[in-house]
Amino acid sequence: MESPLWPALYPLWADPVRTGISLGCGMGLKHHQSMSTTIKINDANFQILIDNPDLTTCILFNKTTVYSKGISLDEKVVTSVLPVVMIQSGIIMGRSVFGKNKIYQDIMYRGREMLVVNTLATMGGIYFVFIVTVKMDKAMILRTVKKTWNVSMTVLLVPLIISFLVAHMLRDHVPRINLKRFYFYISFLASRSSFAVVVDAMSELKLLNSELGQLTMSTAVIHEILGWLNSILSQLMRGGLQRILVVHVGAVCALSIFTIIVLRLMIEWIIRRTPERKPVKDVYIIAIMIGAITLGFIYEGLNSNYMIGAAMFGLVIPAGPPLGSALVEKSELIITHFFLPFFYIRLGQLTDIHSIESWRSFLALELILVSAYLGKVVGCILGLISFKASIRNALLFSCFLNIKGIIELMHFLRWRSRKYVDIQTFSELVLSNLVLTAIVTPLIAIFYKPQRRLESIARVDNCIRTLRTTLPSSELRILCCIHHEDNVNGIITLLRATNPTEMNPICAYPVHLKDLAGRAAPVVLPYNTQKYKLASNATDRIMRAVIKYSRSSGPAVAVQPFIMISPYDTMHQSICRLLKDKFIPLILVPLFPNGEVQGPKGTLHNFNINILHYAPCTVGIFVDRGLNSCINTAKSAKFCYNVAVFFIGGPDDREAMALVSRMSGHPGVSITVFRINLEENIVENESEKHIDEVVMNEFVASNFGNASVVCRQIVANDTKQLVSAVRSLERSNDLVIVGRQQAFSSQLEEEMRPWVEYEELGIIGDLLASADFVGGMMSILVIQSVESVNGATHKTVKTLGNLIYNYSTSSWR
Repeated sequence: MESPLWPALYPLWADPVRTGISLGCGMGLKHHQSMSTTIKINDANFQILIDNPDLTTCILFNKTTVYSKGISLDEKVVTSVLPVVMIQSGIIMGRSVFGKNKIYQDIMYRGREMLVVNTLATMGGIYFVFIVTVKMDKAMILRTVKKTWNVSMTVLLVPLIISFLVAHMLRDHVPRINLKRFYFYISFLASRSSFAVVVDAMSELKLLNSELGQLTMSTAVIHEILGWLNSILSQLMRGGLQRILVVHVGAVCALSIFTIIVLRLMIEWIIRRTPERKPVKDVYIIAIMIGAITLGFIYEGLNSNYMIGAAMFGLVIPAGPPLGSALVEKSELIITHFFLPFFYIRLGQLTDIHSIESWRSFLALELILVSAYLGKVVGCILGLISFKASIRNALLFSCFLNIKGIIELMHFLRWRSRKYVDIQTFSELVLSNLVLTAIVTPLIAIFYKPQRRLESIARVDNCIRTLRTTLPSSELRILCCIHHEDNVNGIITLLRATNPTEMNPICAYPVHLKDLAGRAAPVVLPYNTQKYKLASNATDRIMRAVIKYSRSSGPAVAVQPFIMISPYDTMHQSICRLLKDKFIPLILVPLFPNGEVQGPKGTLHNFNINILHYAPCTVGIFVDRGLNSCINTAKSAKFCYNVAVFFIGGPDDREAMALVSRMSGHPGVSITVFRINLEENIVENESEKHIDEVVMNEFVASNFGNASVVCRQIVANDTKQLVSAVRSLERSNDLVIVGRQQAFSSQLEEEMRPWVEYEELGIIGDLLASADFVGGMMSILVIQSVESVNGATHKTVKTLGNLIYNYSTSSWR
């Protein structure tokens, strides 16, 4: 007999994010034999309510809700992570709530059906550990051990010692424990942080690229290694001496050697057989997934832990493309939304809140766990002393590390299935993890705002450098974002046009941006220029081209290449930190029209908007239409490049003129400046208008007698004449430079704003980037100053002083 409730209730476990579950649990749970259930169904909502004086639980499905999960408090949802919602669902559908009804229990948890559920739950645990270790960057382990071992050990040893001492004092108050060294295991499990759980939570909270998020993941990596060692040693120490030497050690070591040597060679063979930019064959994916489940069951059959087998196999598979990304892409969805729900079903079926009868043992176990959690707070404060971090950041760091999830629950289920702990102890452990994670994740979401830090960095007061405040004779540092190989030629041509010389050098920071596919944690690494490989990938070819240009340019151009692997929706955080650390005044970001390239976790459009909003320097959005064909010409004298500039007024246009001033010294660059005067335009700030005149006068004076520079005056009476003036540009130009925001009057801006297609380009930039503008054959560079982002018109006195200083320096030279 099939259960009629499964088809209706399974989506609540399988996909709570997509269906929009909101769960709210009341406190003070008591045993009640009877509960009334109210079910309301209409076109918009599907709602199940359990009415009880001491328990109020709500499962809400709203068709219009795309993303909603968390704890409901007076119609406000406090953000939480997915495992919290899944555990709540499992407990509600288990014996603690619905399971108290005998008819429901007999229908939902029949013996034969639960055998299938238990098997699928175990498979879900094996595949989860396997995929997490596949996504783990193996090189990151070595880097992490070198940098953060002292912090990691401090935040592990301090809570471990405190909780173990408390457990030793209360050992007689926690009965029904059939596991030797249980108090050490529970203290260690409460004190450590699981890498898989932490990364999953950071990804949901969008904190992977934050500073505390990076430190948390580095700490969790070391804790994960120590956890594996603890699991292996605990398995080896379980039996007697003969068993250790003959059976267990021999079989486990032989299987481990087979995995590391034989299976690794097979994985490398599969990678070699897969052409670049081609998908991995499905037969390889299926074979690897079968191998993972087989290794897990073999380790379990050897009286070891299936998590060790899955982790061993996952570690021999390189993270990222081609194989790691393919495995994650094709299996992560079914693991998360099919196998893991059965894991939570099993967890809920074994958890019984009403079994908590001995409050003395309950308080004793809770004291052990709470001492570990509070000890971690002390450890974080002591560990971050070397970083000179604030107490606030130390407390938030402890919240990050106190996040618990599926890895801890796997250990609890293993203890319960082998009857090491009774039902009361098991239920206490599950509820403690649930309550702790449900508390710390909203605290993190409320009090940790890395975006505010980026905003403070981007303010004018803290602005690192801009093009106008960079002396003409000093080194110009440019960060070049590169998504794929097609961006390289345009970026290099643009660098050549900036007129790098020995007296006016540039330092380029090409950063190859990759979406976080097939990896667990983001990576920002300097590219090893000394590395040569017979089989090069896209990153090698990109960096080779930039390095070749640098070497052909001599001391005028220096290059410091980087690789950045991160989700697109938070990638701007890492870029902003790189801009701050390297004192870079200009960043170039390519634009991909019509959404041609999109990351799975965030479009490039959102990435560009985030860069424009948070970058602490000048931003250049580059629309590359296939620049000058003489890119590969070795001699600078043969370089020929035509540039047009539209100047209307405002901080962005002034920053564009600062870049053009550097270009004007190049003998192969011809520049045409169009000074557009809008008769209808009334600028409220007269000082801004005065600064615009100073900038233009400075440019004209510094290029007096330069035949390659032409300045034209255009008068436009209305919006129609302005558009006509822009469209009158000749096709002979290779590049058009314009500011993102101009000193428009509100009326002109309102008239033109509805026609904007690409928000990141601004009004004039979007007009130039349209396909009907000179046939879409001209490249565009849209400049945004950090001043315009923050509305820093009140800084005009300081800015004017900088302009006068630059003008006097330029005139003296």
